[in-house]
Amino acid sequence: MSFLITCWILAMIAGLCWAGWATGILSTLTVLLFFSVRPGALGHGLGWLQLVVIVATPWLLAAQRHRDAQRVRELQQQEAQQMSHLQEASRTLLSLQVGTRRLETQIAHITDVYHVTKQTTGALHVRELFESSLGIAPRLLNANGLRLIDLSGEQPTVLRAKRAPDGRLVGDPTNHVQEFERYIIDQTIQAGQPAGAEAAALPGRVPEGLARLAWAPLWREQRPIGVLIADNLPEDQLKTLTIVANQLSLQLARIHLYQQVEAMAVTDALTGLFVRRYFLERAQDELTRAKRHRLPATLLMVDLDHFKQKNDQFGHLVGDVVLKDVAQLLKRNLREIDLIARYGGEEFVLLLVETGVEQGLAIAQRLRQLVEMRPIRAYDELLHQTISVGVAGFPEDAQDFEPLLERSDQALYAAKRAGRNHVARWSTAHAPA
Repeated sequence: MSFLITCWILAMIAGLCWAGWATGILSTLTVLLFFSVRPGALGHGLGWLQLVVIVATPWLLAAQRHRDAQRVRELQQQEAQQMSHLQEASRTLLSLQVGTRRLETQIAHITDVYHVTKQTTGALHVRELFESSLGIAPRLLNANGLRLIDLSGEQPTVLRAKRAPDGRLVGDPTNHVQEFERYIIDQTIQAGQPAGAEAAALPGRVPEGLARLAWAPLWREQRPIGVLIADNLPEDQLKTLTIVANQLSLQLARIHLYQQVEAMAVTDALTGLFVRRYFLERAQDELTRAKRHRLPATLLMVDLDHFKQKNDQFGHLVGDVVLKDVAQLLKRNLREIDLIARYGGEEFVLLLVETGVEQGLAIAQRLRQLVEMRPIRAYDELLHQTISVGVAGFPEDAQDFEPLLERSDQALYAAKRAGRNHVARWSTAHAPA
């Protein structure tokens, strides 16, 4: 009997834990033992019940084990799906985080670019534009220096800044165009694309410590009006340099437009010199400064000799060419700090700043000789022109601007009376009786 029970227990254990073939073998062995131990058990209902329990119990346990295993597999599959979903969600979250960081970086760049625009909006001149951009540039560009080249004039204007030990960009007073900068200008005009180059590959002498240059053009109406150059800029920041250059190009174009409007308001359309009103304002300010600092000044009144005869003989178009040519000749042979304006029809007025009257007389003689020796090509005519010049000095001849202007005009009439093509300094003898 004990063998029967042991075999039955093993059959149930097989149904609960082992494979089906073990359950079948042990169940069959249990039935055989049952019939050997209880040969007449099937003669009554209890025997049949015992046989059913002995046979069914291991298979019920096996069925339960199968259902549990199936349920475990289903749960494992669900868990695997959930893990897959979690991994996908994790990848999506990571992608969102990367995208968020990228957007934050772009927003930071846009904010910085906005600050570039904001800080440079009020600039009315190129130097103001450059200086106002130096405060925000170190936040955008990891460069050792910055150069802004304005191409609007006859000659390029270069503004430079170097990085100070505290990280700020500080203006550099050097302003002449160096050979490697001119090469970059030529490359920009030809290609019109942002680029970079190793310093060793650039022509001319490159400043010490400069290993690489990157540049981006400033555009207006599909032509370059300037170049923004960064010293030792990392290659991955070339795009940022282009963005900054685009913002500065808008401001530079606005400044050029402002200067054109300003020039139209203060310059004579034919000669390109200051108009009389603007000259008088500036000259008055300069004379006030000369008084304050006890500096000399010399005023020259210039008239073209026999100009009306040329107009009558050759026509006003030829006369305009002569007038413009003489005006530009005078302007080119003055310093930048000196003032020159068209005072009347064929009269010019010049203020030589911080110049004594003796030196002013020498300058007047030199200008007279330059005009006399210069042939003027006006359409089909080759003409010569002379000038008469009246000179009056501050403070010797007058203490205020109006008397100084009047006395230089009196000296001019004295030069004409002397036969024209002459320079005369004012004296009391020239004063009207």
